[in-house]
Amino acid sequence: MPMLSLYGHCTYAPGSRVMPACAEGDVSSEGVVGIVAPTTGQTAVRMLFILDRLGDECQAGDGVPESAVRVIQSERKLQKLDFLIRNPDYLANVIISGCEEGRLPGQRLLDARAVLEEREPELHTYRMLRGRHGAFEQLNNALSVLRHLELIAIRRAGRVTDAKVRRRDYYLLEAGAARAQELRTTEPLLAWYDQQAAYVAMAAEGMSGGQLKALQYGHEEYAGTPEGRLIGGITARVRQRLEAALAREGLAA
Repeated sequence: MPMLSLYGHCTYAPGSRVMPACAEGDVSSEGVVGIVAPTTGQTAVRMLFILDRLGDECQAGDGVPESAVRVIQSERKLQKLDFLIRNPDYLANVIISGCEEGRLPGQRLLDARAVLEEREPELHTYRMLRGRHGAFEQLNNALSVLRHLELIAIRRAGRVTDAKVRRRDYYLLEAGAARAQELRTTEPLLAWYDQQAAYVAMAAEGMSGGQLKALQYGHEEYAGTPEGRLIGGITARVRQRLEAALAREGLAA
């Protein structure tokens, strides 16, 4: 993977650019004025680490690509996981909820504090637009990079008609797992993405897609955002919630 494409971000300055149309009626932050959007290389790295850290183990079978080791079934799930990585405030909120509900030990509140306060979240927050089914970003270009390098494979599943399928499954291949491990050890600038994916794996353990969706839609900033608009942050409220939770657990600094 060309390393120069993995770093940096693009800032879209105010202007009169028109938002491009996207497949299936959804939207993309590319071309939206006045927001910061990740590069294709950054998105490709996130997708690689998401599949490696958050994908389910898979076994050989019908429709499973040769050398596949992990899979995420459906783009909708991929988008929800990506949303948490791109939005540290929402991720910290999921960790806090897990601690309060007893799914996670209280010590995990320290991870929420690290996500929210200690890892420069403002440098890595990339807000997403509200699409038809929730937060959405056009991933085709980044996924095409990974497919071209033979690090992942994508398969259609649950065919409804010859022209329509229920979902697309995203497979991490052995070469992709090796590449993710190589990036962990040789590219320290990418450690943030990998660690963030590990935090998401911890926070979402044992949760269904429906539970994650309910947590996200439980915030007016998310649920009340019209389709095609940027989903707002919840940083200030989550900081207050975290301070109270840390105090209850006797973990306040």
